[in-house]
Amino acid sequence: MAAVDIVQNVLHNLVFWSFLILILGGLLAASWLLVRLAGVSSDDMSNIVDKLSLIGFPIGVIALITIGAGLFLWSTMVEPDPLFIDEYPTFDLVTIVCLCILGFVLILRPIKDFRFGAFISLAIGLFGAGLLVFLGAESVKLLSVVLFILFFGIYLSIKIFEDLYLLIAEVLSSPLISVIVGILCILQGIFQILGLSIGGIILIFLP
Repeated sequence: MAAVDIVQNVLHNLVFWSFLILILGGLLAASWLLVRLAGVSSDDMSNIVDKLSLIGFPIGVIALITIGAGLFLWSTMVEPDPLFIDEYPTFDLVTIVCLCILGFVLILRPIKDFRFGAFISLAIGLFGAGLLVFLGAESVKLLSVVLFILFFGIYLSIKIFEDLYLLIAEVLSSPLISVIVGILCILQGIFQILGLSIGGIILIFLP
């Protein structure tokens, strides 16, 4: 089997199993509620949810990849269907939105406290100092000044993006938002099994 055929099969399988990704990811996103309903004590609940969030991270990545897979297959169709993929009519706009939000919820939850600004700034600062050493600079003061300027200059420039990222991560990973997103994704996944979609059901009741 050619590499292109293998890739096509993987993409089709991702889209075909999108309902399972929604249900599984939805259960992980709604883990706060599920653990609470299971009667777990408050002391143990946070530990269990944290462990489940680690499982949810790769599911979130797969959810975002599935969106790309669906849109790519849609773009390669000779006559694109309004529902994005002719073969999978339930892979509609609602499914794409659910997968997108679910992906970010599951990805951001375990890394919501990760401050990438200092890490990136330090890495670039060390790279700049190392580059000077490679070019023949031997002054410790010069290397220290370069490292200091690069670190704080870059850190201050990306601090606003880091704060925005932390705010979004905090909101999406909050128990209330996670549970709401999880329940909606579970419902959409179940509807997909039945050949339906939340979007289609809503349209039925609209005048």
